[in-house]
Amino acid sequence: VPPEQFCDIMWAGDLHYKDHQCDFLAAYVAVCYTHQVCISWRRHTFCPLRCPPGKEYQPCVSTCNSRTCLNKDYYEETTCSFIREECVCRSGTILHRADSPYCVTEDLCVCTDNEGNPRAPGEVWNGSARSCCLYKCMENGSVVAVEPDCSAVPTPLCEREGEYVLDVLEEGSCCPKKICECNMTICDSEAPPCDNGNRLVIGYSALSCCPEYRCECDPMACPPVFAPDCREDQFLVEVRGQKSCCYSYLCVCESCIEPIPTCSHGEFLAVDPNSTNSCCPQYHCVCDVNQCPKSSLSCAPGLSLVETVAPSDCCPQHHCECQCEDRALPICQLGEVLVEVPDSSTNCGCLQHTCQKAEVCLFQGVTVLGPGQSLVQYFEGELCYTVQCLPYKDPQTGFYAMEITSVNCSQKCGSHQAYVPSIDPQVCCGSCKNISCTFTNENGTVELFTAGSSWVENCTRYDCVETVVGAVILASGVICPPFNDSECIQSGGVVQSYVDGCCKTCKEDGKTCKRVAIRTTIRKDDCRSNTPVTVYSCDGKCPSATIFNFNINSHARFCKCCRENGLQTRTVSLYCSRNASMVDYNFQEPLDCSCQWN
Repeated sequence: VPPEQFCDIMWAGDLHYKDHQCDFLAAYVAVCYTHQVCISWRRHTFCPLRCPPGKEYQPCVSTCNSRTCLNKDYYEETTCSFIREECVCRSGTILHRADSPYCVTEDLCVCTDNEGNPRAPGEVWNGSARSCCLYKCMENGSVVAVEPDCSAVPTPLCEREGEYVLDVLEEGSCCPKKICECNMTICDSEAPPCDNGNRLVIGYSALSCCPEYRCECDPMACPPVFAPDCREDQFLVEVRGQKSCCYSYLCVCESCIEPIPTCSHGEFLAVDPNSTNSCCPQYHCVCDVNQCPKSSLSCAPGLSLVETVAPSDCCPQHHCECQCEDRALPICQLGEVLVEVPDSSTNCGCLQHTCQKAEVCLFQGVTVLGPGQSLVQYFEGELCYTVQCLPYKDPQTGFYAMEITSVNCSQKCGSHQAYVPSIDPQVCCGSCKNISCTFTNENGTVELFTAGSSWVENCTRYDCVETVVGAVILASGVICPPFNDSECIQSGGVVQSYVDGCCKTCKEDGKTCKRVAIRTTIRKDDCRSNTPVTVYSCDGKCPSATIFNFNINSHARFCKCCRENGLQTRTVSLYCSRNASMVDYNFQEPLDCSCQWN
């Protein structure tokens, strides 16, 4: 059916197509596949064919069977009479079995577990879902049972009192799990006897799994007690002794609101006689001038002793009076501080203000520096001057001493360097920074290489790399693959060098005549070999030439062919499917091969 008719008649004329677009097109393309017509019509966004993990969609597959782990050594592609669309294994993988959904790499073809899953050499798995049956895949394809290694199971640290380590084997696990479990039989604590009115209480602590016993008071077991009559300034409380469980009643005074006064010098504390029987007696201070201490103050000449009595004090206070003069504060200069000093003109202890030089350095009368500080002051041509404040005073100026030094910033940078000024205000001079790399050869000559250049010298690779501090040279050895000169010459190749003679490689002109082995399945009518058979044949190149012969005035042609040197007869058993019998099949193969005249 041409596509135009299918679209105009069947597709557009069938209203059922709108709900089954992919089914209609798949049926049409399937008919085309039977006529070897390949149509790639599916897209990721239109009728996609979802493939299982590990497989990919191919629209036109012509092979009759797939390459599997069982036929990978003798697999030959055969073309079917029709094509089909199919999900095939991705590149680099093959089917595990013809009826298996797994696509695996060839290294997983070695073993198969009891559930049909592929296993790689050295892989260990548990073949049981509820118990422990470990198996291991060997290199030769055999599966052997192995014992579990439980040495790596951690042992917990049982820190609680009464705990011990217990092995617990969980379902489906090979190694027992170690847990901490309580053992009441190793606990030391015993239940104490409790007195009347107390009851035994059992508790547990987070630091121990052993029970903790204590006696707790039970007020319901105590005898009845009658409450006494208390005064107005008292209240009734229930109290219990230190070792008693039952309560008794006491009359307790209420808290006194007014505090007991603190008496000063010359006073003593007295109690009001009318309040001696109450909970809060009335206290007051009584002044006795005879108990006041005598004054020992002696005033200096010009001062007089003055006695004053404060209303709240009992004893008089004595002091010497004098009048200090108020003066204007002086104005201090740069580098000076305002300090207070005793006034020498009076003995009254008056203070006067004066300006003193501070513990700093004063540079040129405008800049103040602390001890240890430095200043890059100015440049004069190629000289840079630095001012350093020293930690001791200059007796001539009264300020801290200064040290002024000069540095010559003129630097001669090389041809591969550039001068970079200092960006630190505390550093005078800049530095020379490499902008290219200098390399000294074996003959003593010096070469310049720009950043990013690479070269090889004595099988060592050098790279000129740009870094923060400038261009530097990084050296690394040239690594060559392993090479055998004799194997290259024996196979008819030519030894050639590369990477400036550091490494060698083999250049082969072609394949020489030799006896080669091919593994194939022998087929004869309806009979075939059960396993692939190694068959030997001759293959390779032989010399040929055309030489002008002056005697016959023509070219003489010479040609050698890759032929057998002796034959031997081999017999192989074939299985015939028609009558399910085995027959012997004889064929000849070469003993050796060489180039011979045709």
